Amino acid sequence: MRYSAIALAFLLLGCGTGTSSLPKITPAATSATGSPLPDLQPRLDAIGVLLTDCAARLRGEPVAPADNCSHVMPDVTGVVDEVEKQAAKLPPAGQAALTDVRRQLAEIGPCEPWFAAGGVSGDGQLHARCKKAWDALYKGYNAVRNSA
Repeated sequence: MRYSAIALAFLLLGCGTGTSSLPKITPAATSATGSPLPDLQPRLDAIGVLLTDCAARLRGEPVAPADNCSHVMPDVTGVVDEVEKQAAKLPPAGQAALTDVRRQLAEIGPCEPWFAAGGVSGDGQLHARCKKAWDALYKGYNAVRNSA
């Protein structure tokens, strides 16, 4: 039993090191106390972690239904809805990023097959559209997170 736990720890450690070169959605240098939306910081950070984890899954290999990143989009939408209610508190760049994220969430809607295939599609148009929407969503969410 003890050896199993040690082996599992090494396995988890090994799996975690493979994604270290991926970009991460991380908090800006300002602290939560200097944030215009300090009450939303924990949720914004948690969704950022989920999106960062999704980036690791989009490597062109099919993923299990539970790992399909389209399942994260309702959570992203929920936190974006909460930020929008307080958008007047954000700086202009944050408000613009919020608008971009909302647009990208609408554009990423038909991309579930693309997510299920690990971020690829035999349909070149679908692939290009979904990759562009994903990249923009990821970048926009990071901007929203850092402005909040």
